[in-house]
Amino acid sequence: MIENQHTTGKSGILLENSALSAGTEQRSWTPISWVILLAGMIVGLLVAILWIPAIADDTIGVSIASGILGKDAASVTITSAWFSFAFAIAAGLANTFTACNCVVFSCIAPLSGQKSRTNLGVWRLLMWMAIGVIAATVIYSLVSTFLSTQLPMLSKSVLPIGRGFPERLLQSAAVFTILGIVLLYWGLVTLKFAPNPFRQLVERRAWMLPLFLGVIVGCFSVGRPYPLFQTLFRYTISSGDFFLSAALMAIQGLGNIAIMALLFLLLTIGTRGRFEQWMQAHPRGIRMLTAVSVIGGGIFFIAYWGLRLPAAFGIGWFPHL
Repeated sequence: MIENQHTTGKSGILLENSALSAGTEQRSWTPISWVILLAGMIVGLLVAILWIPAIADDTIGVSIASGILGKDAASVTITSAWFSFAFAIAAGLANTFTACNCVVFSCIAPLSGQKSRTNLGVWRLLMWMAIGVIAATVIYSLVSTFLSTQLPMLSKSVLPIGRGFPERLLQSAAVFTILGIVLLYWGLVTLKFAPNPFRQLVERRAWMLPLFLGVIVGCFSVGRPYPLFQTLFRYTISSGDFFLSAALMAIQGLGNIAIMALLFLLLTIGTRGRFEQWMQAHPRGIRMLTAVSVIGGGIFFIAYWGLRLPAAFGIGWFPHL
C-alpha cells in the first residue's frame, strides 16, 4: 500500500498504507519488500503448478451445486426461470473454489486493511464490493445478450494453433491474464515498487477500494469457462430477456464472493474486535499480507491461464501435476 506522508490527524490515519490511497509517493525498495515480492510470486507459481482442476471443479464445485439443487448439477437442464435462480445460486457458490475464482480469497487482506484504516464499517465494505460485482456482471450480461452467439465464449470453433486451441478458451486466457496483471500491479503499488494512478481518487473516496475489488471479481465471469457457469450463461443468452439475464448473472456473481464474505465477517465480527485491534496495531503486517495475497493471486492467474492452459494444447510448456 502507498502511504500518505503529508496528511495529518484523522484523515492521515484513515488513508495510511491504503493500496489505492493518496499522498506523495515515495519508493521504498527495502529488503523486506523484495522478500514479500518473491514470496508472493513463488506462492502463485506453486499453486498454478499444483492445481488439480478435477478436484476443484468436480469433487468440490459440482458436489456443492448438486447438494443445493438436490440433483446432479453437471447433467441438469434449466427448464424454467424459477429454477434458473436456484441454479444461479448453486453455480455461483460452486464457482468459488475453481481456478477462475479461487483468487477471490485474496480480497480478504485488502478489505481487512481498509476496515482498520477507514470509517467504513464491515457491511459498507461488503456492500460496495457487491455493487462492483453486480455492475460488472450486469454490463457483461448486456453485452452478451446483444452479441449472443458471436461471443467467443460460446464458440465451438478450434483455432489452428498448437493441437487446436478452443476459441472459447482464448477469451478465458486473455481475460484472466489481464486480471492477473492488474492484481500483480496492485501488489507492486502496495510494496511501493510502482506509482499509484488512483491515489487522488481514493484519497477522496475510500469506498473505491472495495468497489474496485468487486469489479475485478465480477470480471471473473467474463472469462469463466466452468461448465456449470456455461450452462447458466447459455440459458441467459437463449432467454433473450436482458433483465432475467442481468439478474441471474448478478446472483451467480454474488455467490462467487459469499464464502469469502463469510470468512471476512468471521474475522472482523466473529473475533469480537480482536482481529481489528491486531490490524490497527500492525499496519505494516497488513500491508505485507495484502501484497503477498494480491501478488500471489495475480501470478497464479498469469501462470495458470496465460501459460499452463496454452501448454495443455501444445502451445509452449508449463510444469504441472
